[in-house]
Amino acid sequence: MAWSSSHRKDRFNPGWERTRKLILERDHYRCQHWVVDEFGVKRRCSYPASEVDHIRRAVDGVDDDSPENLQSLCRWHHQQKTAQESAEQRRVNRERRREAEWYSHPAFR
Repeated sequence: MAWSSSHRKDRFNPGWERTRKLILERDHYRCQHWVVDEFGVKRRCSYPASEVDHIRRAVDGVDDDSPENLQSLCRWHHQQKTAQESAEQRRVNRERRREAEWYSHPAFR
């Protein structure tokens, strides 16, 4: 979903810009996403980060903006994570629709 059609910014808490700055500073403006190199060594991406991500997704439309639920990410990893979460939510919604259609059959009434 493009930001132009998203209502995501409407959900930001009033102090979001301050919180965002604090998280970027805490993480030294470095991406905190874990990657595994060709030798199997797990390490942080550490590319320059410009975005702050919620580690756990919003519950009932309410974001947890506590520092332990926020991480700095580079644009690429943030886009990858968001795309993965969006695909998973579309799958869940599709399953719910199919189940609702199945149980709307007259045999179940």
